Amino acid sequence: MLLLALLVSCKPRRPAKVDEIGTKPLRSQSSSYNRHQRNKKQSNTHKVSTGDSLYSIGFRYDVDYKTLAQYNNIKPPYRIYPGQIIKLTPPKGKVFKPTKQSTVQTKPLKSNQSLSAKVEQKPVENKAQANTSKPAKPSNNQVTQTANKPKPQHQPPAKKPIPVKTPTKTDLNWLWPTQGKIRTTFLASNPARKGISIGGKEGQPVKATEAGVVVYSGNGLLGYGELIIIKHNDSYLSAYGHNKTLKVKEGQTVTRGQVIAELGSSGTNVNNLHFEIRKNGKPVNPLNYVKP
Repeated sequence: MLLLALLVSCKPRRPAKVDEIGTKPLRSQSSSYNRHQRNKKQSNTHKVSTGDSLYSIGFRYDVDYKTLAQYNNIKPPYRIYPGQIIKLTPPKGKVFKPTKQSTVQTKPLKSNQSLSAKVEQKPVENKAQANTSKPAKPSNNQVTQTANKPKPQHQPPAKKPIPVKTPTKTDLNWLWPTQGKIRTTFLASNPARKGISIGGKEGQPVKATEAGVVVYSGNGLLGYGELIIIKHNDSYLSAYGHNKTLKVKEGQTVTRGQVIAELGSSGTNVNNLHFEIRKNGKPVNPLNYVKP
């Protein structure tokens, strides 16, 4: 027995397994993300919530916003409303021409137009006008119909419309968005790695990689934490996730190198910037466009 114990104690130990830094998400995050991916595959529609925009919906489902507009017959400036059902696939029996896949300039959106979903409100009539013309007394049938009519459900208020002007650059000169080393790289076959992860210190500046207009600023997209999406032209978007604080709002025009956020760990377990570039709605490898 003593000899056996000595032999066991002398047996070389295997080194502990070390995972690549940052590639293994928390179990709760992973299960939540996978469940979200299954729901995406099963659904052909999206019900608009307050704060949604055609850009954020397209980003969520990897579909170009111009394609969504075509499927749903939505014209610029792509205004949508809470409760609206957005088709994610082409309606049956209809044939659509492919959207233009070029980097031509984007026509600026009209002033005082909101990018996000809003509730359509009826104008309030002037008090003087209201006093001059009194409505006729309703009949008994009208009173009965009004009493039986269900009351409309309360909807959240609309966001304040924001003037928007999209840059007209066709040749984009991409800038590295923040200081730090690459933690994880882009992997087309992995839905959890649609961009790159850049490690850094909490609170350090995150910069716009190119000039553009902010089409999303918030935390409503699962797995991205505090997220900013910038539209650069008809083809290209860039996205900045897991921020600590956001310094720009939807509809705001930003310049190349402008500080748009502070690096953080929202939606993850480590301080890092999740950075994506999307061309015509599809994620592409950011390292083909930017260099540290």
